[in-house]
Amino acid sequence: MNDAVPQTQKKSKLPLILGIGCGGPIAALAVGFLGLLIYFGSQPEGGVLLANQMEEYALDYIDDNDLLNPDEQIVAYYDVTLSMDSSEAAILTNERVIYHNNGQTDAVNLADIDRIEHSEEGLIGDVIDIYSVNGNTLRIEIAPLNGGDVFLDQLEFQRQSL
Repeated sequence: MNDAVPQTQKKSKLPLILGIGCGGPIAALAVGFLGLLIYFGSQPEGGVLLANQMEEYALDYIDDNDLLNPDEQIVAYYDVTLSMDSSEAAILTNERVIYHNNGQTDAVNLADIDRIEHSEEGLIGDVIDIYSVNGNTLRIEIAPLNGGDVFLDQLEFQRQSL
C-alpha cells in the first residue's frame, strides 16, 4: 500500500485575479456614468420651450444681448448648445424668427416669410428652412427628441395669425 498523503488540488487564482483586475475599471465606469447623470440632471431643461417654460438663464441672455424688439414676445425657444448658455439659440416671437449664434443674429419677420420647408434628417433631427420674400433663408436644426415639431407648429401658427 501506498502511505503517501493525497495531494489536494490547488484552486486556480485566475478568477480572483480577473475579478480584481476588471472590477476597478468597471467601478470607474459606473461612477463616471453616475457623474454624467448628475451633471446633466442639474442642467436647465433642454429642447424646445414655450414662453411659460423659459429658464432664467435664457431670459437673462436675451435681455443682456438685446435680442428682442421692445414689444416683442417670445413664443418658442430652443438652446442649441449642450452647455445651455444661449450662445446659439433659435427664438420664435410674435414678430420674427431669430437665430443667434455667438454674437451674430439673423432674423426674418413673420410677415416676410414666403415659405417654410421641413425635413427630418436622422441624426441631425428636424431641419426647418425659412425662406423670406427678399430671398434670404434661415435654417434651424433641432436635435432629435428635442421638440422640433413644437417649434414648427408654433411657427406655422404665428405666421397664419398675422
